[in-house]
Amino acid sequence: MKKKIGKLIVAAAMTASVSMFASVASAGDNAEAIAKLQSVKESYAASLRLEALQAKNSPESVKVTGPATQWLKQVSPEKVNMVTNRVSGDKLSSVAIDGKTYFGAGDAYASTLRMNAAARTAVDPSTSKKIDKASAVTFADASGRVFYFESENSYREFIGLATPETVYGYSAPR
Repeated sequence: MKKKIGKLIVAAAMTASVSMFASVASAGDNAEAIAKLQSVKESYAASLRLEALQAKNSPESVKVTGPATQWLKQVSPEKVNMVTNRVSGDKLSSVAIDGKTYFGAGDAYASTLRMNAAARTAVDPSTSKKIDKASAVTFADASGRVFYFESENSYREFIGLATPETVYGYSAPR
């Protein structure tokens, strides 16, 4: 049974990867954003398969349905380690730099934020603009990976890229 589940997961990942690259190649200017969106969907799907296994159900029956807005959850910046770009369950230290507040897990991360300006910026996956993490709108995928958006509108545009033509295996909700 475990071998079958492992083979199923590997086969699904390989199929998704091949299809993702085919979709991205035809997506034009949004190719990079669509590739990121595909990885967000795959993370969400993996979390659903894990839930099915934990409930002693077959992961083969899991299908990603519903709106793409389910794939990312908005998180408070205070819960984001802005050096690792991951949601943290631990209490994070706040670091004030030039009147802006950043968060990291301890002194080493705080030092990195103080000394490395690049650690305080991210690229919005929708607009490809460089943005300051302290003022960004933060969302996390099912694995805890954080995405920084310059605005709620930018987030909606990113999620809006999810169509059956751009994201492998996605069916728009009815």
